[in-house]
Amino acid sequence: MFKNFNWKLSLRLGISMILMGWFVFSINWTEIGRAFAVVSYPWLLAAVFWIVIAVVVSVHKWRLILRAQGMRLEWGELWSIYWAGLFFNNFLPSGIGGDGMRIIWVRKITGDGPGAAASVVTERILAAAGLALVGLSACLLKANPSPEITALFALLLLVSLVVVVFMMYGRLPGFVTNKDSKMARFITLFSGHGKLLAEHPGTVISVILWSAVFQLCVVGVNHCIFNGLHIGHVGWLEAMYVIPAVSAAAMLPLGINGYGIREGAYITLLAATGVPAALSFAASVMFAFLVSIFSLWGGWVWLRGREKGAYRDVGIEGL
Repeated sequence: MFKNFNWKLSLRLGISMILMGWFVFSINWTEIGRAFAVVSYPWLLAAVFWIVIAVVVSVHKWRLILRAQGMRLEWGELWSIYWAGLFFNNFLPSGIGGDGMRIIWVRKITGDGPGAAASVVTERILAAAGLALVGLSACLLKANPSPEITALFALLLLVSLVVVVFMMYGRLPGFVTNKDSKMARFITLFSGHGKLLAEHPGTVISVILWSAVFQLCVVGVNHCIFNGLHIGHVGWLEAMYVIPAVSAAAMLPLGINGYGIREGAYITLLAATGVPAALSFAASVMFAFLVSIFSLWGGWVWLRGREKGAYRDVGIEGL
């Protein structure tokens, strides 16, 4: 009966539901209602602008990685794939989510599953490095930053760089390379694509910097939301400090798409700037709402591709 039950997904879903339920029952909804009643729509439109720019940057840096690993896809193809991945992340949560969708779609186009997986994993690792760079920069510029948060950013940067250096120059153990199995072959080919990055160190540095630009776009989204909710005293520098820390917390595989974890991080980190818990929760929900609404376009892209037959096998069942 429980043979095919996804315990991991159920546990993550349960954690998100418990945390969100706790916030829902503990937050001052009257205060949230007042904030939404006077929300500034021009600021929300500006937030939408930053979301689109963030996706443009993401597609660009992913394309740089793919080219360095020997896979050349058209920019328009990657644009569609990335939006479809966002849709899966927000509306069809699974154990793999949007990253799995991107891997499957690129594999269908190129026929290279290990290469597709390597490109997405590399992009994620370098994105973490870019996030840490922005956070550390804010810690250096901010008066009295938290030692714990500074250490978090430093550790994230160190781990990200160690992993990517291993992908570029590390060697797989013999028990993997000498084993004749489907998984061993996949890992070996995956590693081979990682080593191709060693021939393009400039690309790796460029992607880290573009990842920092992406994180600044996420900061821009939140800065506009803060102003839209009339908590504009949280300026750019403070947002550069808080939002990367929120993003790092949301990366923890403890919930579905960061729900619950992200809201808790908003409330905890913004409390130091004098933002009430209700407004912090409202800002987090507004961020998730805007990203989710615009990721619906990714669902249309996916459905259109399946109807045309070009990507008929790219679907939920593939995850």
